[in-house]
Amino acid sequence: MAEDILTAQIEREAILRCQQGDQEAFRRVLDFHGDHLYRTALLITRDASRAEEAVQETLIRAWKKIRSFKAGTNLRAWLNRLLVNCISNLSSRKQLERAPEEAAFSVADTGAGPEQSALNAETAAMLQSALRTLSVEHRTVLVLRFFNDLSLPEIAESTGWRVGTVKSRLHRATAALRDAVAASPAGIARFSEEVSS
Repeated sequence: MAEDILTAQIEREAILRCQQGDQEAFRRVLDFHGDHLYRTALLITRDASRAEEAVQETLIRAWKKIRSFKAGTNLRAWLNRLLVNCISNLSSRKQLERAPEEAAFSVADTGAGPEQSALNAETAAMLQSALRTLSVEHRTVLVLRFFNDLSLPEIAESTGWRVGTVKSRLHRATAALRDAVAASPAGIARFSEEVSS
């Protein structure tokens, strides 16, 4: 708890310095949130080069708009919203291609707890396969909720969607993910094991 308070205090001070034009402070903020942004972008776009492009564009926008960031609000949600908007702009310019996102599961999330870091290879492979079948909106809501552990209001803030829209998309995305996992070879094998035991 003390670490969270200390981190929040350090982050607030760094943001204030960023708002005064301190680029070094901005680099420190990026060091803390950069892996999270890249991992999120990679899971949503399923393409490493587009994820990098979206993160770079997000960071440029964040630097340009840092003075408009309100102290005391959620910086990660603000950065997520910029990222989601950049990804949306990218996808409207180019059709997102299907590409493996194995790298996203191996990108270290500096804020990840031990349970999140302990995703086993079989589960990760099953999730990757299932995520490939979902729309960008469904991947976005699932990634923000379950990989980034955002609340529904935080997802709404990150995406610009209404909370009701977030709930609806999360419900549909979860059902679609469940169906995709059940239909995957690993899911069928797991189901067969459960039935036979």
